[in-house]
Amino acid sequence: MSEWHHTPGHDGARRILNYNYAILNIERLAAESETQGRPVTRLNLGDPTRYGFEPPPELAEACIAALRSGSHSYTPSFGIAAAREAIALDAKKRGIQTTDDNIIITSGATEAADLLCTALLNPGDEVLCPSPGYPLYSALVTRQEAISVPYRLDPGNNWLPDPREIERRITPKTRLLVIINPNNPTGMRYPSGLLAAIAETARRHRIVCLADEVYRKLLYAGSHHPFASFAGGDLPVFTLESLSKNFMVPGWRTGWMTMTNSSLVPGLALALRKLADARVCAPSAPQFAIPEALSLGNDYLHPVMKKLTEQRDLTVRMINAIEGLSCASPDAAFYVMAKADLRRFTFATDEEFIVALLRKKQILFVHGSGFGMEPCEGYFRVVYLPCAATLERVYHDLSDFLQHHRCHSSTI
Repeated sequence: MSEWHHTPGHDGARRILNYNYAILNIERLAAESETQGRPVTRLNLGDPTRYGFEPPPELAEACIAALRSGSHSYTPSFGIAAAREAIALDAKKRGIQTTDDNIIITSGATEAADLLCTALLNPGDEVLCPSPGYPLYSALVTRQEAISVPYRLDPGNNWLPDPREIERRITPKTRLLVIINPNNPTGMRYPSGLLAAIAETARRHRIVCLADEVYRKLLYAGSHHPFASFAGGDLPVFTLESLSKNFMVPGWRTGWMTMTNSSLVPGLALALRKLADARVCAPSAPQFAIPEALSLGNDYLHPVMKKLTEQRDLTVRMINAIEGLSCASPDAAFYVMAKADLRRFTFATDEEFIVALLRKKQILFVHGSGFGMEPCEGYFRVVYLPCAATLERVYHDLSDFLQHHRCHSSTI
């Protein structure tokens, strides 16, 4: 048999050489530990179902009813009419201008982001992404051979961005502005005045916006303001949502894209329709749960948020009680971005700290540089979904681990 010629194409396409997704990449180290018989406590992945959180039963019943009635076929590529109508009605109630033919149901919000990046970006284009931010976006941008340009979320100002900095980052090559609200990884919610200012910046420079709002219902206080509600009639906004986190069904892979002012970018809207057609459709049965989910109101969330509030408060209190660590209390979701003052410890980078903690204590966080922070800053993201007893043990073990890795220099 002849040998394969050693060419770049046989080693994989160039566009994925820098394609990284830190949340799951670090998981491989945990898997290695477990193959050696050392179970790992994972606080790296935001999957509520791993920690006892259950979806509203009405959603499963809607899926089962759809399957029993014979809904096993392909759906329209945009999604079933009842689901798109429910999404459009819910959006309008929240101030988002759209119609049901401007909704695309996708295989999770991830596919929606992929469709938009594929339809919009050419090599060399620039995308403004929050830093820290969900690493999916920089990965998708890289895959299109475009350039991810970070704009800073200020840890000294509740992890909020500065619209003036966003404007300074804009160049003639800027094609897309990504807003994640509530934010992953920081768990912070953006106030309406800030969103209005960002929208005005995008409008002035004629930049398409992607609004990731997959955690919009998981709020500890206050209300969520959809970014598209500030779009007026002259700013194209593509809002991404899903059932995954708000309704505790991440494995169903059911999300959607809501287009606002798509008539301003007809070529982009047409490209999205072509791409949606090409992948045939999203999973069928879970689409029938969307109208049920959006009709529930928020009562089903009360016990969820009560439990998450207790776990958030415990996390913030115990992390801040460890000398050399600090964090702010998040507004939403189930993440906290904590900081280790690396000057006090024997680690040069955040990843070195995270890997050492995993190997010594079998505790898995995600290093801040995986979300775009500088490695020397010492940030790390904690998922506080496990029960209070597990979290208490984790933070006691974390404190003990750091006690053995403190620097003893008098200059600190």
